[in-house]
Amino acid sequence: MIEYAQLRALVGGWPKYPGCQRVRRAPLVTAAFPGDFNLSSTEHHWVRELGGYLDWDRDYVFTTIQSCVRLGDFALLPTAAGVRYLGVFEMGDLSGEIALRARPDYRELLRWQIAELVRFLGVLGIPSERIQASYSAGGRVADLTAGRYRFDGEIPTDALSRDAFLEAGVPETNVTPDATRATLLALHVHRATPWGYRSEIHVDVGTPGRPRLIDVATAEYFLWRPRFSGTEPRREDIVGLAPLETGATGIGVGLERLAMVSNGLARIHDVDYLRPFYDGLRDALGGALRPDDYVAGESLRALHRIQADLRSHPEVAGQRGEDGSVRLSARRRKKLARLKRSVPARLGAARLERLLVAHSDSQPWHEHLTAAIEATIAQLVDYRGSQARDLIRRE
Repeated sequence: MIEYAQLRALVGGWPKYPGCQRVRRAPLVTAAFPGDFNLSSTEHHWVRELGGYLDWDRDYVFTTIQSCVRLGDFALLPTAAGVRYLGVFEMGDLSGEIALRARPDYRELLRWQIAELVRFLGVLGIPSERIQASYSAGGRVADLTAGRYRFDGEIPTDALSRDAFLEAGVPETNVTPDATRATLLALHVHRATPWGYRSEIHVDVGTPGRPRLIDVATAEYFLWRPRFSGTEPRREDIVGLAPLETGATGIGVGLERLAMVSNGLARIHDVDYLRPFYDGLRDALGGALRPDDYVAGESLRALHRIQADLRSHPEVAGQRGEDGSVRLSARRRKKLARLKRSVPARLGAARLERLLVAHSDSQPWHEHLTAAIEATIAQLVDYRGSQARDLIRRE
């Protein structure tokens, strides 16, 4: 068994690309994802340090363990697939997030990165025979993106990633082509964004004849830049691709997923730092947790983490008031209201406090959680009061 704190330390201390620097994680409220909460590991730092996602004038390599709130995953929490999903989770880069002013020799770089990934999984007790990796089969852009982008263009097969997995010892039968957006980075993250390849790495946790795949990592690298029909870099105006002069690559690992797989856990909520919170939630609700209770739990965890960043993270997006608070955009306020609605009223202030204390104590690496408990409870109490007042007015 490996404790989550040990896993974090192992990822953070794994050999990185030369010149890699350690940086503070991005805030959950970042200008890199306007109207949303942080979804990934590179965008905030690329915008802050390099001014965007293209035309970099210098190399920038960093490492961090990034917090994410992915509201799109909340719909999966009540389903059978929800055993491996969280709404709030952490991503780590294995060899560093590598952004280079000039395109590198990707063949050599990918061979090193993927060999390190296979070695890392082996340290966690996951042999190469249990690793399943995908790579882009190539094809027409319109087909690969399911019609999201319709301009003419052919994407070649990602032979570099395929060969790197085979050289690293992943069995040939476990390295499979994929002709969907899962392996093509067809992106437009609110501004001109490079395109490239992604490989998804799964671990088989099933039994002989009954495979069960859990995705634990991705390997990505960029090759193209979009061409636009007009002067504004809008997604709907992309008309083609051109070679990318700069380069970027990285391997991201899902820490909670890795902890689940390497420890042979049935549910991701049994990861050691999550257990105190979910045990407390079960006690507070008085019985075995139902599917919707996991939505409530992740919603409360998200509210707590967001509130902590709004109060304490120095790079949070938005203008701070005299009281230190940050006013969120209307889109973000609407999403926060959705989270608040998912926390049942029978979790009163006293029960909320016990849960949030457990949530804070189990994550000493997020040092501002304790200070955000009172504000998290207050926002829920205020929200419930406003909903009650609205109901009275309607009646």
